[in-house]
Amino acid sequence: MTTSTPTGRTKVDLTDPADLLAAIPYLLGFHPEDSVVVFGLRGPGRKQQGLVMRVDLPPPGLELDQARDLAVRLAVTGHTGATVAVVGGGVANKAGRPPRRRFIRRLETSLTEYGISPKHSVWTPRIAADVRWGCYRERTCGGLLPDPRDSVAAAVVTGAGQVTHASREEVERLFDPVAPETLARRADLLTRLAEPPWRGGDLVQAAIAEVNAALARADAGDRTITDDQAVRLAWALSLVEVRGACMLTAAPADSPLARTAEELWLTLARELPAPEAAEALALKAHAAYARGDLATAGIALVRARETDPEHGLAKLLTRALETMVEPSEVARVVLRQRAEGTPEIGLRRSGGTG
Repeated sequence: MTTSTPTGRTKVDLTDPADLLAAIPYLLGFHPEDSVVVFGLRGPGRKQQGLVMRVDLPPPGLELDQARDLAVRLAVTGHTGATVAVVGGGVANKAGRPPRRRFIRRLETSLTEYGISPKHSVWTPRIAADVRWGCYRERTCGGLLPDPRDSVAAAVVTGAGQVTHASREEVERLFDPVAPETLARRADLLTRLAEPPWRGGDLVQAAIAEVNAALARADAGDRTITDDQAVRLAWALSLVEVRGACMLTAAPADSPLARTAEELWLTLARELPAPEAAEALALKAHAAYARGDLATAGIALVRARETDPEHGLAKLLTRALETMVEPSEVARVVLRQRAEGTPEIGLRRSGGTG
């Protein structure tokens, strides 16, 4: 599994390997295990920070394929340099040399073949304070990691209200659905409801009002979803016009509306049955993508495609993720569309719209 995230909003010191390693959990959104993390570099002197890619360490026999895949991904997105970090993968040998040296040699060779200059290649068994780290090229290079919680990346991510999870598996568990009997009951209600739950008037406006009401409840701290609300929101998200309006909540990513909406999409992803849950999963993926959390976006997209393999937005975002479209470009599209018309979905609070 490959996850990628830009580092445009969280700068790290690419010249200090220890600080770089300590920042990784906050850049990815979780603490990686048995992973290789590649930091792309751009610009004059290869000092401009680019994309960050995390992949599972390859098993024997797939090392060269993995190395070439990473090199190609950096090359086609305009990178000219890279710093490589391995987390886990075994223990250092008796001479203190890090594990997975053959894979790193192949990765550095592949990077060079595609015109990408390897800057550093470092290793640590795990990312925590006072854990030893080392270099692949220089045997005398290494030391003890600083406390990751004191890193610049930690301060930025925590200040933005984002959570760094203990593992990728912990992120995946956020998407676990509610009790099967609840989903079965709601699926039956949706099957028996042949017509929209709103009578008279403008169907789209009624559906948008339903979403706005749910956002208001979520903003007030109410995360419960009743059967009736689940059915109404499933109907609302099934309308193309409503989904389009929901997508416009994703930027600016640090706005109260964006945060509340993304929380609501995750709640609905867990509370709605298949295939209706795919709509909420795709919206969650889109919101996470726009704010640069491609690990979460990737997980949401996998769930969406499992729920509805032909879901249009999920397929589009999956393609964007595979071709490494910059999240900043996704956010720009949202902002441009918002500027073209008055958003109909927002937080209705006393004193105005958030």
